[in-house]
Amino acid sequence: MIAEELLHFVWQFRLFNQFDLYNTEGEKVVIVQVGEHNINAGPDFLYCQLLIGDKLWVGHVEIHVDGRDWTRHGHDQDEQYNNVILHVVYTFPIDAFRQDKTMIPTLVIKELLPKQLVERYKRMLLHRAWIPCAKQLDTVSSVLKVQVLQRMAVLRLEERVGDLRRIVVTEQKGWEYGLFQQLCRSFGTKVNADVFQRLAEKVDLTLVWKYHGDTTKLEAMFFGQAGFLQKDLDESYLKELQEEYRYLKRVHNLSEISAAEWKFLRMRPYNFPTYRLAQLAALYNSSPYIFALLLSSNDITPLVEMLKSVRATPFWQYHFNMEKKSPKHDTKLSTRFIEHLIINCFIPVLFAYGKEMGQEELQWRAFHWLEELDKEDNNIVRSFSKHSLAATNALDSQGLLHLKYNYCNARKCLQCPIGVSILRH
Repeated sequence: MIAEELLHFVWQFRLFNQFDLYNTEGEKVVIVQVGEHNINAGPDFLYCQLLIGDKLWVGHVEIHVDGRDWTRHGHDQDEQYNNVILHVVYTFPIDAFRQDKTMIPTLVIKELLPKQLVERYKRMLLHRAWIPCAKQLDTVSSVLKVQVLQRMAVLRLEERVGDLRRIVVTEQKGWEYGLFQQLCRSFGTKVNADVFQRLAEKVDLTLVWKYHGDTTKLEAMFFGQAGFLQKDLDESYLKELQEEYRYLKRVHNLSEISAAEWKFLRMRPYNFPTYRLAQLAALYNSSPYIFALLLSSNDITPLVEMLKSVRATPFWQYHFNMEKKSPKHDTKLSTRFIEHLIINCFIPVLFAYGKEMGQEELQWRAFHWLEELDKEDNNIVRSFSKHSLAATNALDSQGLLHLKYNYCNARKCLQCPIGVSILRH
């Protein structure tokens, strides 16, 4: 059976035989305007203009694969559909009636569709390749690819705006806290992002500001609320943190999450949550008011320098977790991880603030920072490169991530300009 979204697609772009159209009553139909595609509740296309017989009609068009869906969906009892002037169906052209019992003209579209278009669409949707258009992607123009990646990167940035707005505006926690929560998620990378966010929701940022510069108190609060100081620990340093956390917990009525929530399995030691948490504590120990620095930075250099200066406490030179000693290693943030933090925290927060405050200059600044940074190195970016869609910078790689997660994986080919281009070719 054909998908209804394909019928929407062919109607919107007039990709069917429009000559000698007749409705089921034998009246000639001429499409003057296809109307506006409606993605919300109500008829599928709004404000259409059609010549039916010798009369010009202005109203809406409803499209169904099965004509019987008109009554199945209750449109005959819904006032939103009283201005429908044409019912377009693929099969079963039964009579459709408005709420006032007047009949709506019906147009059967099955024999009007180009067979090649239908087959191409089915091949794309049923193909078990990594992305539906894997075999056709190299036929798409490079100009369209650039435009799509830019648009997808903007959509990915705007996706973050909603979450930040909820924290900052709805919950009235402020932009410093919004950045703190986004930074915690970024320190957690993909595996521990959600757990880091739950920790961020536990941590009182005013206490972070109060105790910045006091390394022991700050680490005790971070590790204690993360649940890592609940069991017996051997190292004197860790015992000191435990004792400090007991005091802070009593004085400030703190609570912790369960240590069992954190994931260590099959991770590189440098991404162990304990090690990243030590670096996060070190960052806030030296730079507690990060959002102010973000706003005042005309380029990314001050942020990079701040992140380059981060060093976890000496204990972590010989540990990646609390229980096992490791060979000595540097505790600074790697160049790649610094870029990861800028891409996934600082740039989205800057963009969201600019959008919320109506400051386009900040939005453009965030956009240009992405263009200046190297592309990300992950499986999705590498796989797209093998399929003739390569990233040249972080803007492109962010666009590829949004494209894969929100369009390719969901098989939304008809909502993707690349998919539309292939099907119209």
